[in-house]
Parts: sequence; C-alpha cells; structure tokens
Amino acid sequence: MQYVCYCVCKWLYLSMANAAKFLDKRFTLADGTYKVRVRVSHERRSVYLNTKYSFDEKTYKSKIEKGLNMNKNEDLLRAKADIEAIELKANEIIKELPVFSFEAFKARFEQRGDRSDIVSLLIEESEILKKGNKFSNANIYLSAGNLFKRYAKEQYKKDALKVSDLTVSELNKFQQWAEKEKYSLTTISIYLVRTKKIFNDLIKSGEVSKHRYPFGKGLYKIPESTNSKRPLSINEIMAIYNYQPTSDNEEFAKSMFIFSYLCSGMNMADIFSLKNSDFGDDRLTFVRRKTKNKTPRTLTVMLNDDIRDIIRRHKVHIINSDYVFKVINESMNEQEQHTAIGLSVTYINRSLKAIAKKLGLPGTISTYFARHSFATILMESEAPLAFISQKLGHSDLKTTQIYLSQFSKEKEENYTSNLLNKNIV
Repeated sequence: MQYVCYCVCKWLYLSMANAAKFLDKRFTLADGTYKVRVRVSHERRSVYLNTKYSFDEKTYKSKIEKGLNMNKNEDLLRAKADIEAIELKANEIIKELPVFSFEAFKARFEQRGDRSDIVSLLIEESEILKKGNKFSNANIYLSAGNLFKRYAKEQYKKDALKVSDLTVSELNKFQQWAEKEKYSLTTISIYLVRTKKIFNDLIKSGEVSKHRYPFGKGLYKIPESTNSKRPLSINEIMAIYNYQPTSDNEEFAKSMFIFSYLCSGMNMADIFSLKNSDFGDDRLTFVRRKTKNKTPRTLTVMLNDDIRDIIRRHKVHIINSDYVFKVINESMNEQEQHTAIGLSVTYINRSLKAIAKKLGLPGTISTYFARHSFATILMESEAPLAFISQKLGHSDLKTTQIYLSQFSKEKEENYTSNLLNKNIV
C-alpha cells in the first residue's frame, strides 16, 4: 500500500509543473565552475532559465543553497537573492497560468512590453493566451487593448494609456466614450472585466499598489451585461424548421441551427468537432471544447429522426478523417481550427439573417439563438431547472439562469390569471 501511495505521489509530482534552481554540472566552464540555472519541469519535459552566476559545487551548496557563513558578503548575498528571485518568478507564473504549457510560460516569463501601459498589457496577455490555444479569450483581450488604444489616440493623441491614469473618473469617461462609439454595455463589460483581471495581476505581483485599485464598492462599477438576444418562440422555431431553403448555404445554415437546437443547444465549435466515434446507437456523447482544458464535462444527447436526417444529409466521408462535418480536419492546428470554425459561423449567421427576414421574424437571429431558445422553451415546458442545467453542461444553476429569459406573454397571462378569483363573492 505504501509503495502504491509513493508511486501515485511521484506521478503527481512529475505531472505538475514546477521550477527549481540547480547547479548545471553537465558543462564545466573554463575556470572550473558551473552555471546556475533554473529548471522548469512538466510531465517529464524541462526548459532551462539562465542566470549570470556560476560557482564551484562546494560554494553553491553551502552559500547559495544553505546560505551558510555568508559573513555579509554582498556579492554572494546579491547572487543568492537574484537566483531565488528568478526561481520565485517562475513558480508564480506556473501558478497563475490557467493551463500550463511551455509556450505560455515562456511568453509570460519573457514579457518585454511596457508594464505601465494598459494597452501593452492587454495585447501581451492576448499573445500569451494564443500560445496556450485560448483563441476566443485572446481575441477579447486584443480587442480590449485596441479599444483602449483608440481611446487614448482620440482623447490624448497618444498610443498608450498608463495604468496609473485609470482612475474611477477615467474609467467612467472611457465607458461614456465607448457608448457614444456605439459599443453595447455587454461588450464594454466584457472588455473591462479583462482590464480588471490585469489590475488584479499587477497588484498580486506588487507592481501596483492596492490603494490605486479603481474597481469595487463605492468606486468604478463595471456595467452589467445585458442579454438583448430574445429567445425564439416554439412557433418561430417551427417556422425555421419548415422553411424551404433556396440555396446550399441556406440549407446548411438551417440544418446546423436545428441540429444545435435539438442537441441541447450545442454550440457550433462542438458541432464541428463531432467525430463518428462520438455516436452510439441511440445517443451521441461529447466533451465541450470550452471545458476540455479545465474540468472536462461529458454530455450526452439522445438521437432522434431529425438529428439522424441532418447527419445523413451533411455527413462527409474523407479518407483518414473521423470528423462528421466538413469544417475542420486532423491536419489543422488549434489556430487553424479556430479560424475555420469562426468563418463557418459567420457564413451561417449571414444565411440565418436572410432566412429570418424572409420569414418576417423580428430582428435578426444567429447560431446563439438555438441554445438560448432551447433553454427557454424547456423552461416554459416546465422542465426542472436542474435538467436544463445538466443538458446545457453547466456546473451550477446560476449559470443556467443567465440563459433563461422572461416567460412568454401567453405564459405570463396564464400564470397571473389566478391571482384573483372574481367568482368568489
């Protein structure tokens, strides 16, 4: 039993990223000393960070490792502090990365942008996320940085905006400017949540003092996101279901929308990632791309004749490819897959907009409406909230409630009609 525990602990240690200083005795310098480096290890792989110091083995062990008999030797004290600072910085970055990768670690460790400029920090974070294959979030950080850059250009005739200048009044001014530029409160909120995250990181690292923090109670309040997308009614869903497409693009857009709606509001990235191996006789099982690098959530969808018919009409057969739909393939890297999915969603939404106009639906629709409508129509069918939450793949009920809109007018009238009983005298 002890041996098993030892093996498990050893496996966990080896699979976790960590950084530690060491005397690199693989190479002997001309003076007989060895370079001091910091080794960053993860899953039996390592990268090495250089320091400017070298020592013989005895001095390193007694002075740098143990700090014995330093006798106020300033050179040794400085060397020990510098080496440990690199080791500490490496371990702090490892802890801060949501998903460790050597590429993301290297980008964060070698940050060279202006650490006092919010534009530089947002764009830099975008590059780090891209290297960790977090493309959607990376694009948000990039867009936030570009918007702040535009704001600084128009308001102050410069490309940078100091973190120290982002006071409560400046953030209010930025929000007012962004609203005049026709940015929705939802978009502004999304960008400022990322800005707040940058502030939190700077305070954690000691680069910004806590008293400069502009967010919070009595300070600047990030506007709440507004859910402006009205879910479709069951009659509107049926209008799309019965619509006869006039082109291949409309046919594909309609099919993917109905497929998403019937498959628990599955988003397009998950649909286009489906493989033949995900399908059983009566259900399909998949892991949401959104959660695969966090806590993977496996979801199941019961198959019906409509789902099977869509697959039959749009399934592709490509040699050496297991994907069901022809949008991404095994030869693409993460960036290429993200781009391909994004382009497909753009074309689908363009066709859905045209379909909505022909059907006389109020406003425009997009792929998102399928998920939103799935949740709301189930709610109006009086399905338990826990069931809806499970089908959407949410980890808590609060997240599900965000998707749920107001009840329809008919339901509201039905529920409130019993508030008074005028037959009672």
